Amino acid sequence: MATKKIVIIGNGNIGQAIVYLLKKSKNKYLIEIYDKDASRHPSGLSLKKCLVDADFVFLCVPSWATREALKEISPFTKPKTILISVAKGIDQKTHKTVDELIENNIKKAKYALLSGPMFAVEIKNDKMSFAILASREKLVFNAVSELFQNTKLKLEYSSEVHSVALSAVLKNTYSLLLGMFDGFGKNNNTKGYLSCQVVKEMRIIMKILKLRDETVLGISGLGDFIATASCEYSQNIKSGKDIYHNGSTTYKSEGLMSLPPLLKIIGKKSKDLPLLSLLKRILISKKDPKKEIEKFFAEI
Repeated sequence: MATKKIVIIGNGNIGQAIVYLLKKSKNKYLIEIYDKDASRHPSGLSLKKCLVDADFVFLCVPSWATREALKEISPFTKPKTILISVAKGIDQKTHKTVDELIENNIKKAKYALLSGPMFAVEIKNDKMSFAILASREKLVFNAVSELFQNTKLKLEYSSEVHSVALSAVLKNTYSLLLGMFDGFGKNNNTKGYLSCQVVKEMRIIMKILKLRDETVLGISGLGDFIATASCEYSQNIKSGKDIYHNGSTTYKSEGLMSLPPLLKIIGKKSKDLPLLSLLKRILISKKDPKKEIEKFFAEI
């Protein structure tokens, strides 16, 4: 059997974690890594040369860089290539989720979304991780899951690609609130209550968008949300804390970047969602986060 060639686009933390897992597999792969940052691009090969005869391409870039990355790799992507994206956001310009970006930029692409509690630092410390691998083709799931045989990444299959994409977006967006509430000093009892309200709102949003609301209860939604809630290195949690204490943040997180297009997608019905409305007042209308959160709890 010919050795599979795997290309990693984006040599940041999650890209490095994917490489770690692939090297842990009992199977042997030809792994090529590409990054625009020369300090993280070990081979120095051009993108075109990296992609020659690629069987799998892992797109390990955030949602705000996905559209550009897809345009760059599109001319060099062959019909046999399977594309896997780990991004969990919405493009600010087009208001498209990652699955929609792939389908718009690489026609008839074979692709999957990898989504769930997969913190890179834990993967590289040889801890277990879990994810939904969402694809419209079960054969794509079978091919990708085979790459991670005998590793500590456990995969579940879903054919509900767009629902998985949106549930991951919602998880990131609502995680901002957890960071803010941490800054506010609320206890675990309150976190438990708020987590229930978050799940309710996420399911309502899925129904508004005519998507499968049960997806929110799976690994890409609730599972990832719980992992994030207890994670000190989540960019969304850090962003939320920063916003609460300083009114703004220097962190660039998926939840923060996805909120404006998410509100556009939901439309006027967002005003009926208390937690999302709270985020809108703080992050879009630039209201004082401390006053808005105090007001929120006073009205419960």
